[in-house]
Amino acid sequence: MKPILQEVERVIETASIALIVLLLPWSWAFRLLRFCTRFSFMRSPCADAASAEAKKMGLGAQFLQVRLISLHRLVDMADYFLTLKYGRGWMRRNVWVSGDELPASTALAAPLFITFHYGQGFWALRYFRDRGYPVAWLHAPPPLRAPWGEKFNSWMGRRRIAQVARLCGAPAIAVGGSIERMRERLLKAQRAVMAMPDAPLQPGQSSIDVRLLGQPARLPAGAIRMAVQAGVPVVIYSIVVDPITGRRNLRLEGPIQAVTAEALAQRLADHLGSAIVADPSAWHVWPWAGSFFATEHGEAGR
Repeated sequence: MKPILQEVERVIETASIALIVLLLPWSWAFRLLRFCTRFSFMRSPCADAASAEAKKMGLGAQFLQVRLISLHRLVDMADYFLTLKYGRGWMRRNVWVSGDELPASTALAAPLFITFHYGQGFWALRYFRDRGYPVAWLHAPPPLRAPWGEKFNSWMGRRRIAQVARLCGAPAIAVGGSIERMRERLLKAQRAVMAMPDAPLQPGQSSIDVRLLGQPARLPAGAIRMAVQAGVPVVIYSIVVDPITGRRNLRLEGPIQAVTAEALAQRLADHLGSAIVADPSAWHVWPWAGSFFATEHGEAGR
């Protein structure tokens, strides 16, 4: 019976977010979503574990982290509906861009955009498309036959992937032989690709040692090494909602032409680290952070 109840809870939660976003102006919808984090039924299931991991690193008070982690999750869910409701005009009013200037698409060879499981990424993809970069997103597809308790999440995950492809103006790339498909799109088709290298490491997965938040850590090596070996320019970015105003802050770094995979990996870790310090609650990978920092488990994977 518990898996059925989990399905019902997910449906009610998603339907509630959809009604809030679609019926209210964003400024009101955001305030209501922020208010909802006061209640346990709207909090992230992983919020306590994520907050505990962040606290171990000395990043934030735990009671505050739980609400902020939940807010970032709710806004990430809301962005699916928000990007269905609004377009370029909303983006111009609510997305603030900082950092390096993104070159015109005619002046830059197809870049590899690299971001992280941090904040909320939908509006960045729309921004890149409007600047002439239809980006193919590298992703792990949800299972077609999910068990009870995960069926709705799996279905919603496929809807989100379809919406990402629409925002990007390019089909997504599923993992599995993905590095070669990325190389082909970047070099042969001369089209941009987006990857997120802070996914939890799998046993035996190739990795590169870095320093993250002052600690020894590892990042998956595949896309990083491919970019360096192929001479692909890399643009690093992060985008996150302001927990007070509801607007988005998009920070760009690059394009970078790295000489070594190790140098590029460290540049990525530095960008991610500064983003985490600015808002620790926005990193969605905290519950699995041990797979990055436990370097003694990764010797065989390098």
